Amino acid sequence: MDPADFARRFEAAYGDIYLLAVRRVRDKRERLSPETTAFLLHLAEAGPMSLTELARHMSRAPSTLSEMIDHLEAKALVKRQADTADARRSLVWLTPEGQARLADALSVLEQARLEAAAARLPQGDRQTLIQLLGDLAAALRKDPP
Repeated sequence: MDPADFARRFEAAYGDIYLLAVRRVRDKRERLSPETTAFLLHLAEAGPMSLTELARHMSRAPSTLSEMIDHLEAKALVKRQADTADARRSLVWLTPEGQARLADALSVLEQARLEAAAARLPQGDRQTLIQLLGDLAAALRKDPP
């Protein structure tokens, strides 16, 4: 198969897999809001931060963020902890529940559906498929757009 034929067939297969495995949320109340997801993602990437640092990073008023943190703390998604370097301030960080909910919010595909489909493939084929997809991703990294 030539590269052009591969590209067309891969695109078709990728589209089919995406449509069959895309995550569908039945009740939007179960999901984090886009604003909460962005906040938790920023915190996860930047590390524990004080309210002042968060306000500066996010260009928000400290009072607004404090209210948001109170709300997220009540849901056990974040926790304030004492700063070991300065006892006068506290740092905001993700709880294990916050990390799990963030990972869930960022998930695009339905994991249970993928697991069920994978169970129908021989183990060797699963390993080969993952290896080949990794090889394709590496090849794509070598030729950025």
